[in-house]
Amino acid sequence: MDLQEFLTLNVYVVLMSFARVGAAFMYMPGIGARSVPARARLLFAFWVAVVISPLAGPLFPPQPADAASLLLAIGYEITVGLFFALFAQVMLAGLQTAGGIIAYLSSMANAFSSDPLSGAQSAVTGNLLIQVGIVLLFATGMDHLMIQALFESYSLFPPGGALPVGDMSEFFAHAISDSFMIAAQISAPFLIVALVLQIALGLLNKLMPQLPVFFVAMPVQIGLALLLLTLALPSMMMVFLEYYENGLEAFINP
Repeated sequence: MDLQEFLTLNVYVVLMSFARVGAAFMYMPGIGARSVPARARLLFAFWVAVVISPLAGPLFPPQPADAASLLLAIGYEITVGLFFALFAQVMLAGLQTAGGIIAYLSSMANAFSSDPLSGAQSAVTGNLLIQVGIVLLFATGMDHLMIQALFESYSLFPPGGALPVGDMSEFFAHAISDSFMIAAQISAPFLIVALVLQIALGLLNKLMPQLPVFFVAMPVQIGLALLLLTLALPSMMMVFLEYYENGLEAFINP
């Protein structure tokens, strides 16, 4: 192999690696946030692609002879990268769902704030949990685990193969189900406290019909929710981090 063929092959491997890594980094939690400039995301993705290309290079088929085959191969890599990023986002969405449940149970459902990561308006408790979760993902080194899981995706989705659409759909459906399950687990203490409080308010309304229970209950609900959130937040985040790590392990140790 002469120098020209060697350089051509390496450019091809880096390009294909960049297609998968770049697509994943555009939407990956934290790295793909709107507050992170797109140019910085792409530059980071390019350097990660350069680093992993020597390891992933032997897995790639020979360079396609025509442009159509090359475009199909790039489309395959982009699809796999987007699939991984959306899976990571679905796992993170469990915190957003839990925050919405907490807001609904604590009379803060109409208290919205702007999420700096996505730019969308959502419940203030959901944004709090999302931002704490993102900070903990980076503080605990989970971002390195995400990059490792992205690299290990080459063994699950080898370059040049056919997309397992059925398996991907089933995997994604299980991910959504698990995300709702973790949201229910995280918000379970608030569900129990809200149920006890509503029963107590119902009894109070029976004993004192003249008492405006709705106006009396709202400050109590908000105060109890904030107190419980302060006490339970460390345990909630530990449950989330364990769930997130197990989700990424599905790519590392399938």
